[in-house]
Amino acid sequence: MLHTNLSSAPRINPAWCDSVGDCPYPENGSSLSTLTTETQRYNVAVIIKLLSPVIIPFILILLSKFMWQEYIITTSDHLISKPLPPGSMGFPIIGETLQFLIQGLNFNKIRRNKHGNVFKTHIFGRPTIRAIGAGNVRKILQGENTLVISELPASARLLLGDGSLSQTTGKCHLRRKKAIIKAFTYTALSSYVPTIQRIVRSYIGNWCNRRQLLACPEIKILTFDVTCKVLAGFDIDEKECHRLETVFETFISGLFSLSVKIPLLGMRKALRARDELLHKIGECIQKKRESEDLAHASDALSYLMEVDGPDKLSLTELQETCLELLFAGHETTASAASFLMMQLGKREDLKSRIKNELAENGVHDSIHGNDLDFETISRLHTVKNVVKEVLRLSPPVGSGFRKVIQTFELEGFQIPKGWKVAYSIRDTHEMSHTFDSPDDFDPDHWNSVVDDRYEFLPFGGGKRMCPGKELAMLFLKIFAIELSRCSTWTLQNETTSFRSFPIPFPADDLPIKFLGSSEKFRGRLCTV
Repeated sequence: MLHTNLSSAPRINPAWCDSVGDCPYPENGSSLSTLTTETQRYNVAVIIKLLSPVIIPFILILLSKFMWQEYIITTSDHLISKPLPPGSMGFPIIGETLQFLIQGLNFNKIRRNKHGNVFKTHIFGRPTIRAIGAGNVRKILQGENTLVISELPASARLLLGDGSLSQTTGKCHLRRKKAIIKAFTYTALSSYVPTIQRIVRSYIGNWCNRRQLLACPEIKILTFDVTCKVLAGFDIDEKECHRLETVFETFISGLFSLSVKIPLLGMRKALRARDELLHKIGECIQKKRESEDLAHASDALSYLMEVDGPDKLSLTELQETCLELLFAGHETTASAASFLMMQLGKREDLKSRIKNELAENGVHDSIHGNDLDFETISRLHTVKNVVKEVLRLSPPVGSGFRKVIQTFELEGFQIPKGWKVAYSIRDTHEMSHTFDSPDDFDPDHWNSVVDDRYEFLPFGGGKRMCPGKELAMLFLKIFAIELSRCSTWTLQNETTSFRSFPIPFPADDLPIKFLGSSEKFRGRLCTV
């Protein structure tokens, strides 16, 4: 066998190597291991050079994430000995916003199971503490203006306006709320009933004629029509209603987005939609002023325009207040109405109970359309319980946001000044021990339950509870009544899931098949 003995190989003259280039063998008797080591170093250097465009950015990302977590975000109040709540701040700048948008309802559930009822996160550009449970909610809401103040995400503040009720504080807030409440008195609510019932009947009649449809888009149009006419007093036809509803959807889509005014992005489009809606409201205000007949009007805007003295609202205040009322009354009410229709579709027994209750109160068989009144509706115990159960299991607004102005404690953790704190409405409902079977839809839950304002808070709570809650309840009651006595329908998918952000709606848009209208109302449902 032929062998090559490197140790006895002839030496290479260094001078020759210098003349021809790099020497292939080590000089002065160096071992082969030295050659191998040098080759390895060369290979490592080549690899590092090739990978440096990847390695260096990766190291910088890890370093920035570490600095984000340890120095920029998790700065606590050093005057308080309590630690910050557990949790994660996610990635630099964006925090956990993407996880929040993707995970939906599971975002809070995952972190609640891991960290408990109080945890920290970073969403929509701000470090935020999430608080769950009646006790924690009570402390936050009772600390209004001393521990916390209202502050929506920057995108919502930009679109709703600095003068909106949700943005004002102190005396300005009290003045604005005092004016708004006049639009939701007993007299005002009573005057809205005929308009709401007329519109609801008209839509249900059209649904019966169409037989099959996706209920969610139709309910959104219905609630938008009701809010436009009952809250703003718009005199619009069906075509204009559809057009404005599309504009309003664009406006809504920007409320919880990045507040960056870049062309073609959501915020820029939402701001244009806002301008169009404010212009429409301004036109309506001008017409009302020219008519000089506000006393006979039956819409919230007219009641607001009647306010005089120190609480009188300027044109800009009227526009922004009306826009905020449209926002508060449209998508949220449509969400609750969709869940209501889904539950009634599953429970024929509930529709029968509602019909029987109407019969007991003498409003089950009307030849004319406008037979309901506010007093009669208020006496309908079953209807009220159905609506409350809808709002308990699927509250349209999942959380309330506040800005911390004074460091305080929750469950042994500090809630530092300058951070945001969000009290979770949906999770607080879910973990309530008031009901034996909290996950079940059962209106009879409310037969023996005394309301706890911090365990049932679909309209928020404290000083900033939604002033229009009674109007929302009124619409949902009328909707439940008319669905129960005027039509028969079936759900095409009883196992539909709900997408949760920004407001919960059935993921499949709730396909419905109408089997016809009740004999008592056949041929008269479409009358407007």
